[in-house]
Order: sequence, then C-alpha cells, then structure tokens
Amino acid sequence: MNKPLDLRLLIASLALNLLLAGVAVYVGLRYQEQSRQAAHSLQQAERHRQEMLGLRVDLQALLSAESSQLAQLEQQSRQLAEQAQQLALYRQVLAPDEGPGLLLAQEDIAAQGEPGLFSYRLVLLQPGSTGSRVTGQARLQVRAVQDGRALLLDDDALGVAPVTLDFRHFQVLSGQLRLPSEVRAQTLEVRLELEGNSRRTLSLNWPIPDNT
Repeated sequence: MNKPLDLRLLIASLALNLLLAGVAVYVGLRYQEQSRQAAHSLQQAERHRQEMLGLRVDLQALLSAESSQLAQLEQQSRQLAEQAQQLALYRQVLAPDEGPGLLLAQEDIAAQGEPGLFSYRLVLLQPGSTGSRVTGQARLQVRAVQDGRALLLDDDALGVAPVTLDFRHFQVLSGQLRLPSEVRAQTLEVRLELEGNSRRTLSLNWPIPDNT
C-alpha cells in the first residue's frame, strides 16, 4: 500500500546521496586546486626570497668594492700630493745658490683630539746644491693673544724641546705642542741659534683661526 511512497523516498535518498557525492567531489577538487595554488605561491615566494638574498649579496659586494676603490683613490691622491711636495722640495734644494738663505719650505699644523694639542711638521730648507753645513739649535715659539693681551709662548710653555740642527740641504722639524687654555695663536716662529753666534727667526701664520 505504501510502495509509491517508499519508492519516492528511495529516489529522494538516492538523489540526495548523489548531490552530496557531487558536492564532496567538487569540494575535494577545489581543495586540491587551492592546495596546488598555495604550493605554487609558496614556491614563487621562496624563489623571490632567494633572488632578493642574491641581489642583496651582490649589492653588498658592489658597495664593498666601491668603498675599497674610494679608499685606494684617496690613498693614491695623498701619495701624489706627498710626491708633489717632495718634488717641489727637491727643486728648491737644487735651485741656484744665489737664492735666499734658510727658509721654511713646507708647513703643516693639525689639531689633535685633545683641546689645545697640535701636531706640526716643518721643513727647514737651505736652497742651493752647494750650501755650507748648517749646525746649531732650533726653538719653537708662538705669538698669541689671551684676553686681548699679546703673549709670546716659548718652547717651555709649549712643551717642546729644542731641536739640534745638522744638515746641508734640509731638516724636518716635527712633533706636538700644546697651547694654554683661552689662548688664540697667531704666529708660529722658529728661532734659529746657529753656529758662529748667528741668530734669525722664521715665522708663519697660524693656519687654524679658532685653534680647534
């Protein structure tokens, strides 16, 4: 008596099962597709990361090479400047004998890390290739101003020892000196006390206006 109803329920159940099976297949296929896309995206992201790392390494290598080249160029520039100074010095040494007497051929005064502390490098030159030998002593002194008052600072005040002179063409005077606080240097002088009771003073303007 209920066979038509049972048949309809059976057909509906089969249809529902088919629908559920179709949905399950569709969901499974979508999941597999999304999994493949996710895996592909991860592979691409990893490849891009590796490429970025490679580019970063290349960039660091280029920057390092550029820095090294700049350092080499600066060193070569300093060497060329020193060679030019030496060439100019040798030309003065080999100048005709009728040139001037002793002179300061090169001067270099540089501030150091401590306040009031300076390094100096002076080249005392006797031009001419056949000059007589120069012997004696050289003393440094600085003419300065403190609170509007003129000062003459001798080698004791500067912490510099006298230098023994013994040369025919040139001699380098180098070392460090210290200026008292609140003192503004104006002139650096080299006082020469030569054999035969000859005295003279060579001077140059202090190259650092604010003493720093």
